[in-house]
Amino acid sequence: MRMKLIVNPLSGGKKVEIYLPRIREILGKDNLLSLAITKEKNSAFQEAQKVRREEYDLIVVCGGDGTLNEVINGVVSSNNSLPIGFIPCGTSNIYALSAGISLDPIQACEIVLKKYARKIDLGKVGSGNSLRYFVSMAGIGYEASVIKSLNPNLVRTLGGIPAHLVSGVGVLIKHQRIELSIRVDGSSCRGFEAIISNGSFYGVSSIIAPEADMADGYLDVIIFKKGRRKDVLRYVLGILRGRHIYFKDVEYTKAKKIEIDAPREVWIQVDGEIMGTLPQKIEICPQAIQVILSETKFA
Repeated sequence: MRMKLIVNPLSGGKKVEIYLPRIREILGKDNLLSLAITKEKNSAFQEAQKVRREEYDLIVVCGGDGTLNEVINGVVSSNNSLPIGFIPCGTSNIYALSAGISLDPIQACEIVLKKYARKIDLGKVGSGNSLRYFVSMAGIGYEASVIKSLNPNLVRTLGGIPAHLVSGVGVLIKHQRIELSIRVDGSSCRGFEAIISNGSFYGVSSIIAPEADMADGYLDVIIFKKGRRKDVLRYVLGILRGRHIYFKDVEYTKAKKIEIDAPREVWIQVDGEIMGTLPQKIEICPQAIQVILSETKFA
């Protein structure tokens, strides 16, 4: 089997550095393995765009959710139908959690080698030059602002999770209530924060959308109806405890198309990477990409 291994050496602190020799040994046994090391933002996107089906049988991503997002966008934008395997070496690895892929990079290699390909859905945000696909989730409002405010130096010094906590406190202190205008499959509603999820997990092993299925042809929509600081904090704690869907001021539904606007600047992130500001239209793209999974997931 001919594999293209796309590696982000900065993912997960020193995790890639520790595991990469063993990963190359396992995947390279009885296979033709070509290695591409990303050097800057969008490198993984560019490497994925260059992969041709006549040259490879499989793309394998070693990194975090952001690296995987770049590769998926590169594959889809080049009309490439090659399946994608994932070896999680990032900070949160929410795609791996949702897709049932082991967080142990060595065990994830074994899943790749079994070559069980399955088509899953993608979310699509925007259009034209601003088009972006996501495999796990899109976030609008507070949590996107947290990602926007992340200090890269803190991420390198403290690690991803502590840096997110520091950013979260800072954004909460300066938080302003901005009400969102939302249309969910044509029905209007309002809220102050929204998470549009393709997978079930969010953040660090928190289940945001317990009914999510990456192959059901729907996005799971979670709308938070209140916007005071104490409400934002309550929602965050509710998500961490897995209780948010039971709150009376949280709406949870499934949809194929969501349109969101706001009277002032509100940020949106996809798969943990800032994309831009509202307004945005978000749609499901059913069976959009092939991925390597365990045989029982989404069967």
